[in-house]
Order: sequence, then structure tokens, then C-alpha cells
Amino acid sequence: MQRFKLIKNDEIRYYVRDFFVFSFSIIIGIFFAEFFYFSGRDEFEIINKLDTYIIFILPFFILSVIVSYIYRNKRNKETGKIRSSIRYRLTLAFLFVALLPSIPIFILSSNLTGKMIETLYRIDITNALNSSMEIIKKDELEDRIELEQKVIVLQEWMNNRTFKEEEFLEKAFELKIMDYTNYYIGLFDNNGKAILETIALKEKIQSKNFTKNEYSEIPNYTLYKNDKILFLYKLNWKPRGYVLIGKKLHINNTQHVYNIVSIRNSYEALNLWKEKIPSSARLAIGIFSVFMFAFSVFFSFIFARNISNPIITLANATQKVSSGDQNVNLNLKEEGEMGILIASFNQMVKDLKSKNDELMHIQRVAAWKEVAQRMAHEIKNPLTPILLSTERIRKKYIANTNPEKLKEVILDSTETIINQVRVLEHLVKEFSEFARMPVPTLINQELNPILEESIRLFQESTDIQIQSKFAPSLPEVFLDRRLFLGVVNNLIKNAVEAIEESKEDLSNQKIIVSSKLDRKVMKRIVSIIIEDSGPGLTTELKKKVFEPYYSTKEKHGSGIGLAIVQKTIIDHHGHILVEDSKLGGCKFIIQLPLSLSEAI
Repeated sequence: MQRFKLIKNDEIRYYVRDFFVFSFSIIIGIFFAEFFYFSGRDEFEIINKLDTYIIFILPFFILSVIVSYIYRNKRNKETGKIRSSIRYRLTLAFLFVALLPSIPIFILSSNLTGKMIETLYRIDITNALNSSMEIIKKDELEDRIELEQKVIVLQEWMNNRTFKEEEFLEKAFELKIMDYTNYYIGLFDNNGKAILETIALKEKIQSKNFTKNEYSEIPNYTLYKNDKILFLYKLNWKPRGYVLIGKKLHINNTQHVYNIVSIRNSYEALNLWKEKIPSSARLAIGIFSVFMFAFSVFFSFIFARNISNPIITLANATQKVSSGDQNVNLNLKEEGEMGILIASFNQMVKDLKSKNDELMHIQRVAAWKEVAQRMAHEIKNPLTPILLSTERIRKKYIANTNPEKLKEVILDSTETIINQVRVLEHLVKEFSEFARMPVPTLINQELNPILEESIRLFQESTDIQIQSKFAPSLPEVFLDRRLFLGVVNNLIKNAVEAIEESKEDLSNQKIIVSSKLDRKVMKRIVSIIIEDSGPGLTTELKKKVFEPYYSTKEKHGSGIGLAIVQKTIIDHHGHILVEDSKLGGCKFIIQLPLSLSEAI
């Protein structure tokens, strides 16, 4: 699988993978056909095997497509990347529609049914025929031995001797093989023409049929006919030709033995089927079957690709839009419903961009309005004591108060003014920091060590139990370590302060920091959960907790801590939300994408 990843073009990589799947299906199908069907049957030529190969290849190919579809769906869920699983579904649909209706006709017309039935009963039939032939051979053995002894004597007499036909017949009479009811003698010239025969064979026996075997070193041949069965020896008759000496076998069972031998030969060689269909016709049918099968598979992939490509492209574009990219435009020229869908998508993206720009403008105005109102409220608080202190100094000065008392009033009032100016300075500084937060430098790194560092920091300064539940082998995430550590510190610090303000026994309180890998539609995310056993937040407070300058802390809260946390998480292409915890307090959930292309 790693070699496929070296191919950069996704489309080519899918085609290469499909080619290997198809090739593997062909190899497995041919292997099963050879091992389970053609094993021990050497009489089949390759042209007679093509239709059987297709029948065996087809289920393996369909199975491989199904397995590829299941694997592709699994990878989609694991990686969050859109892949071509729909192509396999469409390919299966085309294959079922194109091939399944023709399979019964193909099986019947290709004589495959008979072959499979033969295969099913092959062991019993073969054993029966072989056993019958063994009985026949044993019954012939005595006659073969007797004839061979006479043939050896005759051969020794013929060696290095020139003789006439009359002399040969005298020697045959001496050996008692002139009895034409039991024996056969034939003299032939070099062209195979009969010079003399005691029984007419009515056919020319080819010289290649005479072979040496386990029965004799002299070339011999057994002729099985429905009216006679002869065991023949062939002797050289130099220079005139050759001599055939034979003996009749199974005289009383000729027809029965002939039937057994004939059936065995027909069964082994499939002569009946081969005689009806010439080899050229079988080759043409086999090639046509293979071509039609390959044609169906090829165009199934092509049609599936033409349908699936726009869908996959549209799904990828949708994922980009959900990630915030509003400059997506599909330049696909499709007809029919798919063309309408793509045009509608492009128009939707344009409308969405326009609406989003308008919404962003409204949100910015509303946000600055909210900030202005809160800043006005916060600035108003220190201005009141400043005004009162100034008026107090002015009154004492006009009243021409005792210098010592005036000095006391001035010192006291200026101290108040200075303190309130510092409050204003602090507010302006925080506002500036919130407006000019640094841009994060995102580096792919491990998350759990950052969480562990933050936990150790607070475990040393509080009696509250801080527990960790980290997912093992968590994938690396794109983070700015300094900024994200500040986010985790802020959330744990808020949890600690919330529990401490509840005035409960701190040793019985706990904070749990956990991490895990979650899978959503078309993407994977890492979740960080920080929950506590504090007093929690009401539904109304949860809606405002991330607003700038809104704080639930009565004395020392500036109201921008969680706003900074939210902005940092957004800069990390993530998302943060708050829920009720089963511990009784709050549960803050941070969701980060595994890659920047899977931004939430």
C-alpha cells in the first residue's frame, strides 16, 4: 500500500490500485479453476478453459470490488478525506445489471453445466472406469503372454533371413497361429498395403499406434472394435515391409468390453464435444467471451468514474466551504441534474460569501458597540472618584481652609486620583493586548506533554485533585506551544478559582483534564476536555462567558481571559464550547483539527 502513495496524482493512483485488484482477481480465479476443476485433467486445451476461467473470475472480482468498497469507507472515516468509495458502488451496480442476467444463458450455452456435473461425479466415474479397465487388462494378460512367446520365436526365425510368403505361413502353422478364429496374421509392404491377411481388418493401423510398454519390448497395440478385439505385435520384414501378428481377445464378451473402452476413451478425451465444435470456433467463442467480460468491466469503471468524479469534487468543495474558504468555484461542465446541482452550488457559495460579508460587518459593528458600552461602563467607575476628589480640593481651596488641612485634603484626593488613573491605564492596556494578540506559529507537535506541563504547574500550588486522562498514541496536532499552554493554564486557573470561591473542602474537589481522538463526518479531531467540581454556570452565563469584558468574578476579573482563550482557539482553526460537567461544575471542550485542511 505504501508504493501506491508514491504516485502523486490521486486519480492515477486509484486506477493503478484498481488494475492490481482486477489482476489479482484474475490470478485467484484461474488458480481456483486449475486447482479445483482442471486438476488431473490434462486433456483440456487452453481454448476450452476460457469460459470456465470467466465463471471462476467473476465472483472473485465482484468480491474484490465489495472488499475495496468496505476498505474505502473505513479509510474515509479514519482519515476524514473524501475518496472514491461511491465509484465501487456504481461499478458493482453496473456489473450486476450487465453480467448477472447473462450468466445463466452463458453457463447453459457454453456446456459448462455438463462439465460441472461431470466434475461433481468425477471421482466415482473415473474410479469405476479405471477398475473396469484393470479387470479387462488382467483378463487379457494370459493371452498376451502366450502370444508374446510365439512372436519371440517367430522374430528370431525372421532375423537375418529372406523368405517367401509360403515359408512364413509354414512357420506360422508350426507355431499354431494359423487358426483364424483365434489369431490374425497380416503381411504388409512398406506403403502399408496388405499383401496377405487371414482376417480383413478393414482399416489401416498407423505405425505410431504401436508402442513398447510394460507388457513387452516388442511394439504392440490393442485394437478395440465392436465386432473384434485384437492384441497385435508388429515385426519388421526387411526389406519388403512389416508383419502383424495378433490374437483375438474377449471372444465371448467383445461388445461389452468394447462399450467400456469406448466410453472411457470418450470420457477422457471429451471426443463428443470436440467433434461438434471445431477448435477455431471454440477459440473465437472464448476470445469473444473474454473480450465482452473485459469490455463490461472497463466501461463499468468508466461510467462509474464519470458519475462519481463530479460528486467527489462537489463533496471536496463542500468541505472547503465548511472550513471557511468562500472562493470555491467548480468549473465542471456537466449535463442534466448534475449540471444543475453544480450551478446551484456555485451560486450558493457566491450568496454565502455575500451574506457572510454582510454578517461580518454587522458582527463587527455589534462587537465594537458592545466593547464601547463596556469600556464606557468600566471607565465611568474610576471617573466618579476622580471627579469627586477634584471637586473636594476645589471646595477646600475656595473656602480658604487651614493650610495643614488643605494639604491633607490634597494628598488624600490626589492619592485617589492616582489610583483611579492606574485603573484606567490597566483597562487601556488590557484592551490593547486583546486587540493586538500575536499571530500563532503553528507547528505539528504532541499535545499531551503540553497538558502535563500545565497540570504539574497547578498541582504544586493547590490542594485540589487534578487528574489526567490522556488518550494513548494521540496523533500530533498543529499548535503554538506558548499560546496554547496559556489557554490551558487559563482554563485550569479559572477552575481552581471557581472551586476555591465555593468555600468547600478542597481535598474533596477535583479537576479532570483529558484528551481523545474523535471522528466526525469527513474529518478527525482531537478533543481536550477540562472539567471541574465547582459551582458551575447557569444557562444564561454560558451564553456570555466568552464575551469580552464579561466576568463572573466579583472582585478581580477583567473579563477578557476567556475571550482571549476563544480567539486563540479560533487562530488554531479550532472550536471551544462550555457544557455542564458530571462532576457538578463546568466542562470546557476544545476541538482541534488533525490537519489544517480539516479545519473545524
